Amino acid sequence: IDEIAYASALRQVSPMWKIFVSLYSLFLCLSSHTWVISVLILCAMLIAMTAIGKTRWHHIIRLMQIPLAFVILGCIMILLQVSHHGEKMLLAIPVGSWYFGVTAESVHQFGQVFLQCLAAVSCLYFLSTSTPMTELFTALRRMHIPGFLVEMMELVYRYIFVLLEAASQIRNAQECRLGYATLKTGFYSTGQLISNLFLRAYRQADRTYTAMESRGYTDEVRTLGLAYETKGWQKGLAVGYSVLLTAAVLICRIGGSRWGLF
Repeated sequence: IDEIAYASALRQVSPMWKIFVSLYSLFLCLSSHTWVISVLILCAMLIAMTAIGKTRWHHIIRLMQIPLAFVILGCIMILLQVSHHGEKMLLAIPVGSWYFGVTAESVHQFGQVFLQCLAAVSCLYFLSTSTPMTELFTALRRMHIPGFLVEMMELVYRYIFVLLEAASQIRNAQECRLGYATLKTGFYSTGQLISNLFLRAYRQADRTYTAMESRGYTDEVRTLGLAYETKGWQKGLAVGYSVLLTAAVLICRIGGSRWGLF
C-alpha cells in the first residue's frame, strides 16, 4: 500500500485535506443508513483513487478483495432469518416447527449493510492509497493527537513488517527441512514458528530500543514534514464534493419515506 501511496498523483496534496474528505465521507456513510449515499460515496472514492490519483484498477480490486470476504460472511447472518411463519419468507427451509430463510426486509437490509461496508472501506482506502504512513503520522501530530499514541502507531506499523519478514525467514527454513510434509509435522512447525517469532520479535525490539537510546532518543520520534502543493482546484473539488454529499444526505432524509430509500 505504501508503494501505491508514493506513486499516487495525490501524494503532493496536503494530508489534512485528504483526512477531511475521507473522514467526512465515512461519517456520512455510517450515519445516513441509505444505500443511495453508500453508492455515491463508493463511486466517488473509486473515481478519486483511479481517475485523480492515477492508481491502477487491478490494485484497487486486489485491495477490495481483502475485506470483501469478511463483509460477505458478516452480512450473511443478516440475510438469514428464523421464524415460525414460513409464508412470509421469499425462500424458506422448514426444520421442525421453524423456518430458516430470507425475507424481503432481510434482503433489503443485507444490500444496505453490504454497500455501506464497501463504501466505508473505500473511504479508508482512499486515504491509505494517496498518503504514505509517515506523512499521515505527521498530519496526526498537527491535529494535536497525543504524541504517545502517534509514536505507538509508528512503532506498531514498523514492527508489522519486522514480524512478516521474520515469519517468512522461519517458514522458508522449515520448508527446506520438510517441516510441512505431513499434517502432523505442519502443526508442529506452525507452533514452533509462532513461539520463535515472538521471541525473535522481542529480541529485535530490545535491540532497536537500545540503538535508539544510543542515538539520543528522548521519548519522541521526530520526522521531517514535506512542503505540499495543494492546488486551488483540488481544494474547491474537496469542498464542492462535501457540500454535494451533504445535500444528497439531506434530500434522502427529507424524501426517503416517499421514495423508499431507507
